[in-house]
Amino acid sequence: MKIDYLKAFLLTLAIVLCFSVSLELYWRQRGFVPTHNDDKIIWAMKRKEVYLPADRATVFIGSSRIKFDLDIPTWEKLTGEEAIQLAVVGTSPRPVLRELAADEKFKGKLIIDVVEGLFFSPRTFISEKWAMDGINYFHEETPAQQASSILNYGLESNVVLLEEGKFGLNNMLNDLELPDRPGVFSFPSFPKEFAVSNADRQTSMTPMFLSNPALIEKQIINWTKLGGTDKTPGIDGPALEAVFKEVKDAIERIRARGGQVVFVRPPSSGGFLETENLVYPRVKYWDAMLKYTNTPGIHFEDYPKTANFVCPEWSHLAPADVITYTEELVRILSQEKGWSFPGMAAVRQDL
Repeated sequence: MKIDYLKAFLLTLAIVLCFSVSLELYWRQRGFVPTHNDDKIIWAMKRKEVYLPADRATVFIGSSRIKFDLDIPTWEKLTGEEAIQLAVVGTSPRPVLRELAADEKFKGKLIIDVVEGLFFSPRTFISEKWAMDGINYFHEETPAQQASSILNYGLESNVVLLEEGKFGLNNMLNDLELPDRPGVFSFPSFPKEFAVSNADRQTSMTPMFLSNPALIEKQIINWTKLGGTDKTPGIDGPALEAVFKEVKDAIERIRARGGQVVFVRPPSSGGFLETENLVYPRVKYWDAMLKYTNTPGIHFEDYPKTANFVCPEWSHLAPADVITYTEELVRILSQEKGWSFPGMAAVRQDL
């Protein structure tokens, strides 16, 4: 039997297009909009921007808290400079700090987000893996990959289905929440409504999530599954001092080139904050690190405007509070930490 390959191809194409369009319309009807994959490719694109002069940009590294809690439009309006977001969800900032310290061309301003459970994690491989994926991609990216990333970047901003972190096959299967085999741990399924990430890598909770108590409770349960309330003691003794030394050496290399560095401890609340205060007492970790590295820090509990924030799911600020937190961060940096910004006059007027 003779096969008409052209007809077979056209029929297959029609089926795929019909399925894709139907699924796209379904998710849009549910309230989802096109966003960007927060993956190693877009991280590498932002990493290329760190060579801007120090009076034109500040680089942010850390984990998801500074990605959620920094409002980039507010930062740029008040400071007159760009915010380069290099924080990586679920990851210690230490590998990115080491990589920036080793880059002799980086001489700018750097803000390091500290989430104790990641920053001082004894499970280094786990807490650094995703950051290392982005760093390796940045250094090894081929011309073909660069061209592909530009194409994907344009498509992602117009098609809902291309957000791999929500609508990829693995994540869709993960939503089934099938029981794990003995001895196997699978990453919990986050609500698709939880958050979106834009082209600047700013992540924000969605109105769909914030208006649904059941989804908020589910995400709190997810944090507990991931160790958010784990009372296992943090690293101590020589292991802790080794972390302090690693961080100090990296910061000193950046400072030697004229760079500036500040630590920030963004807000948390509920069971997360209770566990963090118990497992990582401030005097032993935060205070000791600032002293050892001779580096200024901004802890949310030290300032009335930020001390009493309530994070809906214990770990990140709601969008309205993000603006207030960003405004206060700019004020503290400019008025108390000696940082200067191109928009300094506007900062004093607005704050």
